[in-house]
Amino acid sequence: MAALSSALPPCMLLEALDGHSSCKAASLTSFEAEGSISEKLPEVSHRLSRSSTRLGSWAMQSSLSVWTAADEDTEWEVPDSPHDLEAVVGRVQLLSHSEGGSLQVQNALDKAPLMDQMLLVQEMHGHALRAMRCPHANRVLQKIISIMPQASLQFIVDEIMQYKGMARKMAMHEYSSSIIKKLLERCEESQVGRLIEVLLQDTPALSCHAYGNFVIQHLLRFGTAQQQYRCLRAIEQNMGRIARSEFGVCVVTTAMKHASSHDRVWTARAVLVDPRLLLQMAQLQDGGKAVLLVLSSLPEQECAQACRRLVEAADELHASECGKQIMADLEASGLDIVDAMGKC
Repeated sequence: MAALSSALPPCMLLEALDGHSSCKAASLTSFEAEGSISEKLPEVSHRLSRSSTRLGSWAMQSSLSVWTAADEDTEWEVPDSPHDLEAVVGRVQLLSHSEGGSLQVQNALDKAPLMDQMLLVQEMHGHALRAMRCPHANRVLQKIISIMPQASLQFIVDEIMQYKGMARKMAMHEYSSSIIKKLLERCEESQVGRLIEVLLQDTPALSCHAYGNFVIQHLLRFGTAQQQYRCLRAIEQNMGRIARSEFGVCVVTTAMKHASSHDRVWTARAVLVDPRLLLQMAQLQDGGKAVLLVLSSLPEQECAQACRRLVEAADELHASECGKQIMADLEASGLDIVDAMGKC
């Protein structure tokens, strides 16, 4: 290709570019007017520099090297690449691991056309696991997941699933958990089905983890109906462990918000199996919402019994700020505790 380019005059380079890039060149006849090579070259350089494809970059470099040699006394100012691709191509993986470099790569991804985006993404293949755990490269992967076609994201899933236990490890990491969430949100079930299967098996442990709980909540929001149902059942079967956790109680809240009315009843009943569980949930920082959802999901008589347990433990609840808040929330929620107790 390089040998061919050296034989092409500026007008033919533009003709080739017209057929391979988004740049709209002027009519070829504009170069048939009288004038020296030095008069033609600025227009060639200007129009080629506007091309956002690698072909345009290659053509510009080739034309400049050949035609400036023929007209040594003329010096031309070469415009910067419009999408900063020249500064990024071949260095995506390296740049992604610094704050400034990560921003540079993200900017290039945002502005480049699809074919150039694909070339940039290709440079991350084989490096996804390391990038997921980096605070800067992580942002590049998030950008890729957000803007690229779903099929081009498969390499991230494949690298995660390549190693046993890696999915759980990544779901519990401060940075890589964000990538897991975005994959669940953007990818087709056929792409992330195996990943979700592993996450479902680890539902209790992930639900009680500082970062893993957000992954389970995302699964409850974006999984298929069958996946959501299986996740809900796993939460019910491990309610005693999950609802006592400061992170797990948030999972319980999300599970009840996205469950059907029928499933909410059974989830609420799973809380009542342990007589003290509702009381302990009420004393957690984010337990108030879960407690209110449990009470509002129960049939009238079961709700009254649950309210009575809380009233009997009023002194214990008032000993903590969270407990005080839940008592105030109960009074403001419309759940009449006194009447409820009278119906027991």
